[in-house]
Amino acid sequence: MIIGEEPETSLVGIILTGASIIIMPWLAHAKRKAGLAMNSRLVIADAAETKLCAWLSVSTFAGLLAYALLGWTWLDPVAGFVIAGFAIMEGKEAWEGELVCDDDDDD
Repeated sequence: MIIGEEPETSLVGIILTGASIIIMPWLAHAKRKAGLAMNSRLVIADAAETKLCAWLSVSTFAGLLAYALLGWTWLDPVAGFVIAGFAIMEGKEAWEGELVCDDDDDD
């Protein structure tokens, strides 16, 4: 808003992020299940990243709706801090090994 421009409302963006809210959690669950079945740390980590993408979709959707319906531009930075909290939590779990499956091989 340095030069006073307003963002545009995008019905396509609202529809796409709404679909993503439904698809991404399902995809994260399917990836985690497959990763556990394959004993693959990489797939399990990717499932965690997909779960974070689902939260990003929720925050984007909320921001788009809040702006379209109420003109709230301040919700985006607040949502960013919430998502950063989730990312830190996921990173901490990954660092501590909670996202990976237990295996006996030394890879």
